[in-house]
Amino acid sequence: MALIKCSECGKEISDKASVCPHCGMPLRSEDRGTYDITITRKKQWFLINPDATITVNNSDKYKLKNDSSIKISLTTGEHTLLFSLGPRKTEAKINVTENATIEMSMNRVSGEINVTGYKLDLKTNTPTVSVGVGGGIFKN
Repeated sequence: MALIKCSECGKEISDKASVCPHCGMPLRSEDRGTYDITITRKKQWFLINPDATITVNNSDKYKLKNDSSIKISLTTGEHTLLFSLGPRKTEAKINVTENATIEMSMNRVSGEINVTGYKLDLKTNTPTVSVGVGGGIFKN
């Protein structure tokens, strides 16, 4: 028997366990549920309005147009979503346990990508380079 770390709570558990005894997370992928995560991009007016890119777990990429939504199916557990719009990026960690809705928009003053919704742990990368997205005014 080997000890592994639970992907949910990080505690050491037996590799033979089917669920974590500490947090109850199913350890076999076939025991995990699949849930729909709906990501909506708010309608905003810019002269130039590029598609946002959403990268899931550093692999799957989705494009999201202004004033539109996409639905992504994710298994139970923690996933990383990276929202990109030009050089602006916001990383969100989400612990999926049910269907959820996430909303994204761009802050017209700072240029940051705002992400709100279900159980998000956010990290924002705001470059010091001014980027005009459709004539917006952004601070350095």
